[in-house]
Amino acid sequence: MGLLGTIIGGGLGMLLGGPFGAIIGGALGSNINISAGKVHPGVRSQYGGPGTGTTGYSPLQDQQTFMLAMISLAAKVAKADGKVTAEEVKTFDDFLRNNLGMDKVERQVAARIFNEARDSDIPAEEFAGQIRRLMGHRQDRLRDLISLLMMIAMADGHFHPAEERLIRSISSSLGLRASDYEAAAAMFNPVHNLDASYSVLGIAKSATDGEVKKAYHKLAREYHPDVLASKGMGEEFKTFAEEKMKSINGAYEEIKIARGM
Repeated sequence: MGLLGTIIGGGLGMLLGGPFGAIIGGALGSNINISAGKVHPGVRSQYGGPGTGTTGYSPLQDQQTFMLAMISLAAKVAKADGKVTAEEVKTFDDFLRNNLGMDKVERQVAARIFNEARDSDIPAEEFAGQIRRLMGHRQDRLRDLISLLMMIAMADGHFHPAEERLIRSISSSLGLRASDYEAAAAMFNPVHNLDASYSVLGIAKSATDGEVKKAYHKLAREYHPDVLASKGMGEEFKTFAEEKMKSINGAYEEIKIARGM
């Protein structure tokens, strides 16, 4: 059973309440026994509240949070230009199938969440605010979320200015810095240059050779398939991790050549 299947099974945990609770209740309420703003019976939330981090927060809950955040915000980004076309819906479905390996049933659940978020009057920034409260202690995952939103937005071969503006706003609402956004954007920069390469590694051009190597090895460990789950990203995100590693390796090689390392 995939991540979305476990949500139908009742593994919602701490996500109920707030913008997510409204979306989940609207999209899946007929399939699950929930009360608005309350934790699903039998699933104990151990989230300590904004700014406190988590205690005993399971990898499954972590992965559900990340998946729901991605789907909900992707819907808002798709509507950034005022409408969501049938082509955009198909592009997102293709992304779920080809990039995340979702089967038909999982994609149907994702579509219900996507549609509910798309049609909701809740601003994307409010979703991002809740995500920040739930996941703000893991800046690396928030940066990955921005990268994924860009990947989805560019899946049709275009990056609409309205999509870019909204993703920048989401990034800010997540508590990320402008440099974090640029690091995410650099992953999709087809023209290799030193500025983009340093952004990908998350370091300044003034970094020492030792700091460059340290940053590279840290990122290489983070995106190894064996540690995806600890980042709140299950096997579904293997393709994304592979693309991220291509970007990291390319940036590292570009810097090494420039420095003669």
